Amino acid sequence: MNIKQTYDDEAGIYEQTSRAVNIYFDESLDKLVSLLKLKKGMRVLDVCCGTGILTQKIFEKYPDVQIIGVDFSEGMMAVANERLAGYNFASFNSDICYEKRMKLLNGDFDVVVSSFGIHNIHGFKNKEKGIKNVVSLLKNGGKYYTCDLLKGDTKEIEEQWQNFQYQWLLKTYEVAQAEAWMRMLKEEDDKETYDKNKQLLELAGLENIEKVWQKEFLAIWTGTKIKKED
Repeated sequence: MNIKQTYDDEAGIYEQTSRAVNIYFDESLDKLVSLLKLKKGMRVLDVCCGTGILTQKIFEKYPDVQIIGVDFSEGMMAVANERLAGYNFASFNSDICYEKRMKLLNGDFDVVVSSFGIHNIHGFKNKEKGIKNVVSLLKNGGKYYTCDLLKGDTKEIEEQWQNFQYQWLLKTYEVAQAEAWMRMLKEEDDKETYDKNKQLLELAGLENIEKVWQKEFLAIWTGTKIKKED
């Protein structure tokens, strides 16, 4: 499956399907925004920003910040640009794993946020590369916040979570559609356990990493970029 093409093709209905497929979608994004402590003029990097749903929620609370949204899907970025017209928003089309292109952003961000994106990067090493590219753009003392899906620590927990996901889908879809979604998610998603996600942030140079919120397999975790002494 070409994940980028899928997102390009479905950009127009992404918001609708996100709320149907992703558990606690708005609740989790609202919780992430509640954790932010932004000040006027701060620069925020929204990684895997998609159609700008989280971005808009941040602007509604903090209209005087600047946000740059990064996504690899031109279709998603087009929707985000339309949604966020009038805000201090700029879009940047890139796969976060592309180091040379990501460096064009020139760093110096106060905060990085990410929602429902990193689990779409396949392979631990690719995730490591992408997150390192993002963290390199943070100021010393800058904060990283991510809201994403987790893999169960055991086979039993993962099976419980998969069943929960299926029951969630049945709230919106008929059985055949829910089963089709489960097959698609199995192909698209490459989730990691929380410990693996923590390791990714540690490898990227973040400290004070903690999980601050979780419901079933959806969680928010944070880290801080701390300057090392010479």
